[in-house]
Amino acid sequence: MHSYHEGLPGYSPAQILHDGCEECEMRAASADHGIANLDRQNFALAWERAATWNRTGLADMSLAERPMLSVLWSVQLHLERRGIPIGQVPCA
Repeated sequence: MHSYHEGLPGYSPAQILHDGCEECEMRAASADHGIANLDRQNFALAWERAATWNRTGLADMSLAERPMLSVLWSVQLHLERRGIPIGQVPCA
């Protein structure tokens, strides 16, 4: 069960996973770093956040979301080599 995110130190509404929330930290530590738990909207936000982090940085990035954003960034680099622009979620 998630903690009250807004009450956590360092909270930012833009974060995908939040430091200090047991559920978020458990997802971050899982094999998929919480990616499988994302709905369509939050996946797109995480995808964009990964691109922003690696292009210009994120002042509000949590430690909990770092593994997820790292994996998503790595996938974006490979997709860019196939013609899909960085930061753009591939669609069918």
